[in-house]
Amino acid sequence: MAALRRSLLASCCLAPCLGALVQVPGGVVVDSSCIFQAANGATIDIDAVVEVAPKACQAPAGGGDEPNLQIYAADAHWESPQPITSFRADWLVPALPARGSGQVVYFWPGLKSKRPEMGYPVLQPVLMYGQHYHDQPQWELQSWFVDARSFWYPTVTAPSIKVNPGDHITSYMSLSSDGKTWTVSGTDTATGENSTLSIAFRKAGRCNYTFAMLVNENINVNAHCDLMPSSSSVTFTGVEVNGIKPQWTTRANCADDVRCNCGNNASVDGSGDVTLRWKNHAATVDVVV
Repeated sequence: MAALRRSLLASCCLAPCLGALVQVPGGVVVDSSCIFQAANGATIDIDAVVEVAPKACQAPAGGGDEPNLQIYAADAHWESPQPITSFRADWLVPALPARGSGQVVYFWPGLKSKRPEMGYPVLQPVLMYGQHYHDQPQWELQSWFVDARSFWYPTVTAPSIKVNPGDHITSYMSLSSDGKTWTVSGTDTATGENSTLSIAFRKAGRCNYTFAMLVNENINVNAHCDLMPSSSSVTFTGVEVNGIKPQWTTRANCADDVRCNCGNNASVDGSGDVTLRWKNHAATVDVVV
């Protein structure tokens, strides 16, 4: 334990260790020294191993002025009348983008506190392109907790796993029966590998989560639609929140935004499946000026 404590103190959220800014799902930017990777599946009580300096992890000065646009391009969200304790969803990994140019593309089911907007605490298993593999085309799956507004808590992840187009992803988020631990998990059924994060409730924002979301979030895609996956949709199936099928509200933040319009939209079918769509060729997009 002493060796583990020394290792974590050297890497997590201490003022002398501030490093590069990292853009993260749902959270704009986080200092790299404030991102803690837990062992896969291990239950993490950060207080037991890390002496956190909260002010060092607050949003960096000028963080909102990052040149790369980060936005929920399209999503479906639902506000639960009571705190959410379980959320499950499945989906297939889409095709890779036709080219890479520093973009990051996320697809995720997630739980939000307070509002269904970027910058609020979020638990999420995330399908990611461009997050870590900048020199090769690669999808990966990683489970996250991000306290994206106040940064009073470190960002915590499980290890990422590589996944491939066409792989079936199954995911869940659940609060333990005693209300003390959140588990966030995504599994690639093609390989059996998973990214599973278990984190103490009090270090997962110390808050109730009342919004469920299904999201396509992009960074630095802007209106270069060929930076999106070369397929045109992701469908979340088998979706249940607190054991029921939600009445989703759909939203397309980029549909009329000249900065990022790629024909983004969200729809819900009669079975409750949610599909997020986009156009992947700039020439096919009608940009409203």
